[in-house]
Amino acid sequence: METPLDQRNVEDYEKAKDQAMSDHIEKGSHVEVSGMQVYGQSEPISISDEENKAVKRKIDFILLPLLCGCYIFSFLDKTILNYASIFGIKDALHLKGSNYSWLGSIFYIGYMIGSMAWAKLVQRWPQHCGKFISAAILIWSSIVLLTPLCFNFAGIMAVRFFLGLVESIIGPVFVIVTSNWWTRKEQAFRTAFWLGGTPIGNFIGGVLTYALGSIKGTIATWKIFFVFFGAISFVFGLVLMCLMPDNQGNARWLNEREKKVAIERVRENQTVTSDNQWKWSQFWEALRDPQTILFFITAVGNTMPSTFASQFSSQIVSGFGFRPQITTIISTCPAAVIQLSTFLVFSYIASRFNNIRLILSILVSIPPLIGASLLHVLPTTNVAGRLAGYYLTYTHTMSFTLNTGLMASNYAGSTKKSTASGVIFAGWAAGLIAGPQFFLESEAPTYQMAFEMLMGCYALMIIIPILQISWYRYENGRRDRLVAARGETLQTGPAEFTDKSDFEQWETFRYLM
Repeated sequence: METPLDQRNVEDYEKAKDQAMSDHIEKGSHVEVSGMQVYGQSEPISISDEENKAVKRKIDFILLPLLCGCYIFSFLDKTILNYASIFGIKDALHLKGSNYSWLGSIFYIGYMIGSMAWAKLVQRWPQHCGKFISAAILIWSSIVLLTPLCFNFAGIMAVRFFLGLVESIIGPVFVIVTSNWWTRKEQAFRTAFWLGGTPIGNFIGGVLTYALGSIKGTIATWKIFFVFFGAISFVFGLVLMCLMPDNQGNARWLNEREKKVAIERVRENQTVTSDNQWKWSQFWEALRDPQTILFFITAVGNTMPSTFASQFSSQIVSGFGFRPQITTIISTCPAAVIQLSTFLVFSYIASRFNNIRLILSILVSIPPLIGASLLHVLPTTNVAGRLAGYYLTYTHTMSFTLNTGLMASNYAGSTKKSTASGVIFAGWAAGLIAGPQFFLESEAPTYQMAFEMLMGCYALMIIIPILQISWYRYENGRRDRLVAARGETLQTGPAEFTDKSDFEQWETFRYLM
């Protein structure tokens, strides 16, 4: 029997529903929203399993590698500094004290500002999403190409800020792209695939810097790194201009029938829209949504340790006694293999079983906690033990990967998705701004305070998923009770395209875990 509180919730939701209905005109078997057209089509069409699989395969083989490629070059271009740190850039630019740490922080200050701006731009002009991504890569690769012209701390700080500002398109916008092209069940593996660009880029970067580090000439080795990686990123940007679609409607590699099938595939998501109207109600809803707060904490706690891999790994491994060229291989290639294997195995498991992502997130956070503890307590003479601890930390990025997939699945409404994505990736950037400040030059190469920070963050990544599971179970159960109180059953017919938020769709929308 429903309690008075539950009855009041029903009444409150009825009022919310009436308000939402005033903003949406629903007729017959399709949804028409004032001022909105969903990819030029809202009428459901009939598609066969064969058509669905064929189009999904085509999207996977073309769009997914493009997204992964973006992430590879994003990772390479922002972590060249890590490789350059043991090839003379510190001396060449006269970096002293905490200067090098601030080069990491300033990048993510730009990233934090940019993530909100890009989310707003893509929400305002969704019909240009692909163009925004292509232009961003061409701009940031040009910035990388110009980096060797820097000759002091001020110059490299400016370059890193603008690099972060432009590269910030990758995180929040890719979450939106994933939710618009793949079904909720498919998103976990696809998100892990494009985020797999991080370990792939790490492996490629280690091999190429080892090769480039062997070049002896009049040009400084660190400058060669920036010119080489900037050039191949620029070429990739040109390829992206030809192949990256804004949406299903203008994908050059889909015929007209395939475009309609691609749209119909994601109807069931209840999250897909091309509405460009800013809705303040959804903006405030995103900010007060408990999952936004938990995702934000996850982003901060997961990325504070990430600077360990992206900016200081070369220096830490070099402190084990290896020479620079060997350090680039030892610090990157085995770690990249561990990271990529974790991505593929756990994302496959997440795609095969329902509501298991947060449990997997807890599991992948345990080895990093052990690894950070080993790095903190083992003496510097125990090289093998410390190196093992270093490699154990490389499963931790899968935690945020699994959460990124949930972000794509658990937000509905254009404004709400854009706002939540921007806020969460601002938290992602905030963690990366704070992270480098724990790596004190006076503690190099053992960085005791930094390893204590790592231990605390990895422990937090075990606690937060437990809170997320509790919240989602409570909210899903509450919605089931509210539907039951009205004497209704969950909708079983075809889902509709709509710009309603997940709160407004409370009768049918259930959160994944």
